[in-house]
Amino acid sequence: MKNLLKVLLFIIVVVLVAINVRSVLSPIDFKTERLKRDSVVIDRLVKIKNAQVQYYKANGQYTDNFDTLLNFVKNEKIYIVNKAYELNDRQLEKIANIKKEQQKIKAGVEVSLTIDEADNIVLGLLAKAKESDKWNEIDELSGMNTHEGDLRNFRRDTIWFALVDTLYKNINFPIDSLPYIPFNTNGEKFALLTSSIQKASGDFTYLFEARADFSQYLQGINDQELANYLLEIKKNVTQIRREPVLDEKGEPKFDENNEEVVKLIPCRRVGNVKEPNNNAGNWE
Repeated sequence: MKNLLKVLLFIIVVVLVAINVRSVLSPIDFKTERLKRDSVVIDRLVKIKNAQVQYYKANGQYTDNFDTLLNFVKNEKIYIVNKAYELNDRQLEKIANIKKEQQKIKAGVEVSLTIDEADNIVLGLLAKAKESDKWNEIDELSGMNTHEGDLRNFRRDTIWFALVDTLYKNINFPIDSLPYIPFNTNGEKFALLTSSIQKASGDFTYLFEARADFSQYLQGINDQELANYLLEIKKNVTQIRREPVLDEKGEPKFDENNEEVVKLIPCRRVGNVKEPNNNAGNWE
């Protein structure tokens, strides 16, 4: 009988120790896994942002459709200009005067000159000099920038690259997985939103936002620890979104002070469709 009691006491002690150890390790394990998943989701959001930035450069606005974004990334090409010889300010001033002469602009009228325009004018002068074998104009320009050497070596080579290789080269990223929230067992996609804000000038500022709720990718680790974490993170206004609470008619609800009732939902987000933020992530 005494031996049986000893065995039972031993089992009780082991169970109590296990419970205590688990209560200590559970938050640690949750934090470790949370940070790992968070890092992967942030990386995916950055990839979406990079694709959207390129889409904006090509189209002047963002897209709220992942199929459109994927098709763009897979098929678009971008170029990089390799330059030999850099023009200095004196040369650019001289080239601006050449532009005036070419376009028959009156003396005293200022003209704008982009770097690309200057490059094209120089390339035209080089082609003309090679054809006529008259290099006076080129040599005069060369003398204005002895640091770069002979302007006859001026060259601009345009090299085209597939956008998908430029954005994701050396990482072997499966591009078709871009829309999907990692660790989400339901195959849910990131929310992808766009908006525009009209400025006083009448022009528009175009915005985009991509996001995933914490609950969408932290599911399945530890329900209680997740509930505790979400409750705590709601105090951080930069890491939550506000979703209107709807009544039975599907209309936004208002409280007794006539303020809209909203749910605070912790999320990871890049960009913001409500206000410009330079496409920053809410983890930065």
